Amino acid sequence: MEGPISNLVSYVCPSCGGRLETDDSRKLMVCRSCGNVYDYDYFCAENLLKAADKALAHKNYSAAKDMYMFMLDKEPSNVKALKGFLLAKNNVNRFYDITKQIREGSFVISAFNLEKYRNESDPEASRFFEKTDRVMALYKYYLALKKSLKNLERKAAGSEPGDTDYGGGLLYYSSAGTLKKIVLFSSIAVVIFGIAAFMLGSDPYAPGWLISAMVFAMIVTCFFIFAALLELLDRKKKEKKHVLSETDEINAGMKEKKGEMDKILNEINDVLKEMNT
Repeated sequence: MEGPISNLVSYVCPSCGGRLETDDSRKLMVCRSCGNVYDYDYFCAENLLKAADKALAHKNYSAAKDMYMFMLDKEPSNVKALKGFLLAKNNVNRFYDITKQIREGSFVISAFNLEKYRNESDPEASRFFEKTDRVMALYKYYLALKKSLKNLERKAAGSEPGDTDYGGGLLYYSSAGTLKKIVLFSSIAVVIFGIAAFMLGSDPYAPGWLISAMVFAMIVTCFFIFAALLELLDRKKKEKKHVLSETDEINAGMKEKKGEMDKILNEINDVLKEMNT
């Protein structure tokens, strides 16, 4: 028989993939696996493409994918079938929706791989695969940016004051250490004052050196307490300044990554628009 049906390499059911048997008397093809019946005109490339496009438009992705695949097995360079098959594999009927999938994180890159049908000898098909390669390369870069952004977000969430050692001099301590020093010096002062008061109270003629020692101890203790408090305030100030600086740096990095991601998405969308024409 002349026509498209005579050019089929094998008779395969578009619905289930089973073997089709011909009924020449009725000019039908019958699938013994699922029972579907097709007339010869169904396998005309133009009619099959229309049927596949109709199934795709109605979001019947499984049927559309089977019909596009059936066509591609016969004609791997059919760009219209390649485009439809790509959409059906990704469960969308518009290329714009692939950008949406990428933005929402539901895109599966393996569904974008059509290496089985790559044909560099056909110029139109070759241009089509150049665009799919471009989309996959941009998507991989997008994923790298997304991972970097998540790292920055975790860093921002875990940034807390008091985690940084600023060095310092003899009296430079952590916040907890400074408070301990204040308690220590205060305790020493109390002991010295207690001894001095006891001795002065029991002896109205206490030697002058004892009074001088008590005054000196008071002065030294007050000095250390005052110095420790100043260091505590200074440390808190530096910690706050450091955290603000680090936070600003992280926020700037996050903003930059988001900007790059939006730029990549726009590039992907532009390529997909070209594929849609």
